[in-house]
Amino acid sequence: MIHGTATSNRQPPLAAINQTNLPTTPPTICPPQAWMMPFVFATALLMAGLFSISSAQAQGPENTLVVVNADSPDSLAIASRYVQLRKIPTINVVKLRGITTIKKHGFESSSTGAFQQEILNPILEAMKDRGIEAQIDCITYSSGFPTRINFQPELLKYLKNTGKKYSLQLHAPWASLTSLTYFHNNVFSDRPNFLELDSNRYATTQSTKILRNPFEGEEAELYSAAERSLAKKNYSEAAKILFQLGKRHPNQVSVSYALARALALKGDNEKAIEMLSYAQSTGFAHRTLVARDSSFADLRNDAAFQSVLSKMEDLPERILPTRGFSGRSYWSKNGWACTSEGQGERYVLSTVLALTGKNQSTLQQALTQIERSVGADGSEPEGNVYFAKHNDPRSKTRQPQFRFAAAELKSIGRSAKVIGDTCPKEDDQVVGATLGSPVLDWKKSGSQFAPGALCDNLTSYGAFWGKAGQTQLSEFINAGAAGASGTVYEPFTIHPKFANARLHAHYARGCTLAESYYQSVSGPFQLLIVGDPLCCPFGDFPKFEVEGLKSNAVVKKDFELAIQAADDGPAIRSYEMFYDGVFLTTIKNPEKFRVAIDDMSDGRHEIRIVGIANTPIANRTSWQIEFAVKKSDG
Repeated sequence: MIHGTATSNRQPPLAAINQTNLPTTPPTICPPQAWMMPFVFATALLMAGLFSISSAQAQGPENTLVVVNADSPDSLAIASRYVQLRKIPTINVVKLRGITTIKKHGFESSSTGAFQQEILNPILEAMKDRGIEAQIDCITYSSGFPTRINFQPELLKYLKNTGKKYSLQLHAPWASLTSLTYFHNNVFSDRPNFLELDSNRYATTQSTKILRNPFEGEEAELYSAAERSLAKKNYSEAAKILFQLGKRHPNQVSVSYALARALALKGDNEKAIEMLSYAQSTGFAHRTLVARDSSFADLRNDAAFQSVLSKMEDLPERILPTRGFSGRSYWSKNGWACTSEGQGERYVLSTVLALTGKNQSTLQQALTQIERSVGADGSEPEGNVYFAKHNDPRSKTRQPQFRFAAAELKSIGRSAKVIGDTCPKEDDQVVGATLGSPVLDWKKSGSQFAPGALCDNLTSYGAFWGKAGQTQLSEFINAGAAGASGTVYEPFTIHPKFANARLHAHYARGCTLAESYYQSVSGPFQLLIVGDPLCCPFGDFPKFEVEGLKSNAVVKKDFELAIQAADDGPAIRSYEMFYDGVFLTTIKNPEKFRVAIDDMSDGRHEIRIVGIANTPIANRTSWQIEFAVKKSDG
């Protein structure tokens, strides 16, 4: 039997956090027979626990924390509607009070000291106390929070550590609320570097090579030793070292690919193909690189080798593939997820759901847009993505990206156009837009956004409401875009501070709004991202049914649940079970399993079964049922 970790009913330590319905001891699960896999080389490693497919996957309601300013009626109303529509677990809602701001800068501005003490620390403590810390991938804020934060103390620490001289273009001491949340593990560390233009290792726009040595310290020395063994044609020794590294870092593609090369060079062709297939299954998508690699010269006419190649996309070597996100992953310096704290940076996605106030949105506009975004999931909207190419410097800085992004979209069946104008005209189904103008009147364009659309406009003050005179991101949100972004301080048209044009390709491949944005910007410290983080118009969502318990049933004894996958949906990799909002266990086989109620308290409870698609993005579908436990008639 598998026993979940019990969570207590302790009150959160800070009075600012409103108590939610915390779970009592979780149920005991009696799972079906163990999942079996074919006994071949790479999958044998999987069974032995030496290698495992990345845990990164599109996030869902169970992985999203909603933060509310309980002093703001708008914030409460927006969060309430969002939680209802998205079926966010009650335990994933944190309400804060007493948020202070820098008076001379207005409500939108605060400091890192206030952010840490009044917002971040209460959030982290609530997550830990409720037992949900490990399952949260995204923190989204309702309206009513300061959106730009002055980080002067952290900037001074950074300059001292690096010996760099202050530059206003690179080191302006203002960051967005969402970026500081995303980088919070680094912001308050001994060596903050979140303000560098390549600080975001999850981004797919990095210029570093994917297959370089990704490690530091002892692991780096081992990897270098394997490289030297390869150079000296001591392939068996190289394979031995790489195999040991693979045990420690199962998701690091530079290890699995180098191991495939070593095996091929030593003549273990079948094992080399197995390992190359494993690399492909974890997201490696560089067909031309593999086809040209002389290590695989003896395999080029092998049907199995060609089969693996046929499954790979063909991205440039310096571009990372689209992938899901996990807050449990550590992103290494070559931009790949790993499982070792000492070899990577850890992040948490973050957006602001809506902004209400002067020059922003009304409460009704915010509520309407949230409903529209939720309704867009899986809708596969037909329409165009536009890239505005013209002579304004705000457009020119990203123009080199347009051709590749448009080609990528077309390769996956989506329409994309590079236009010689500031914005699309008279199109009633705009799926996405990458623009670059200081002043835009979207209404006059005659165009309309499709539900779920993203609009990114590069300009100086897109998210700085204290500075008038430029088009702000709220105009696109109010016009119907599900997501938009803007900088909270003058960015000086430095393109790594903004979303890359591949933003729309990540979205079209099935990533959520939050995943798409954070994969697209390598230096996001000034960028505020606004929108429903879970919006996912192009997601390939699993379909399944759960039988055995009716909604609102009164339970007096143990009961069985049975999961049945539908024939018309994507294959399902696994199922996750949540008890009263807290992750309990992973279920690999959709057969019957028994839920024991011995340790459950009398009263209302909820069980969630989440199906995870066996696709590169691993979209999630959540099934929930509420029931009441009554173990005695007394």
